Amino acid sequence: MTTIALSRTTTLPRGSASHNKFDPRSFFARAWRNYITRRQLSDLDDRMLQDLGISRAQAQFEADKPLWR
Repeated sequence: MTTIALSRTTTLPRGSASHNKFDPRSFFARAWRNYITRRQLSDLDDRMLQDLGISRAQAQFEADKPLWR
């Protein structure tokens, strides 16, 4: 059985001092999470994708995105 974890991200308001800081740890954590979830998405079979309402082409498009997007 494949488990997919959904996470919620929060964003800072555009005027805050922390908004413009680059934090390499959060960048790499997000890139790693993107890699894992996209790999899991590409491993789903057509029946599971249909249950999610996603086509194989949509899943492949998402899986082909670079880590930083």
